[in-house]
Amino acid sequence: MSNVRALMVSSDKLASSISSASESFIIELGKALDEAKISATPDEYEKLKKAIGVVIGTLEIDLLWPLYTKHPELEPENLKGWQNAP
Repeated sequence: MSNVRALMVSSDKLASSISSASESFIIELGKALDEAKISATPDEYEKLKKAIGVVIGTLEIDLLWPLYTKHPELEPENLKGWQNAP
């Protein structure tokens, strides 16, 4: 377990703020990657895609999943059931 997971918040208001900011950040990274697919070289795009994937994966695993476990009401509909995924 990482140190981030041990620092999960109990405040509903703070949890909501963190969830909202994280989800917005993920959306913006997706938009940037879409733009890179058009304007970057194939090599640049692949490097960006990998780096963005690592960032989003870390954000989800170390911050959002523990947050949604403690505050399930914040979990977006499209992520419901992630705990049971194979």
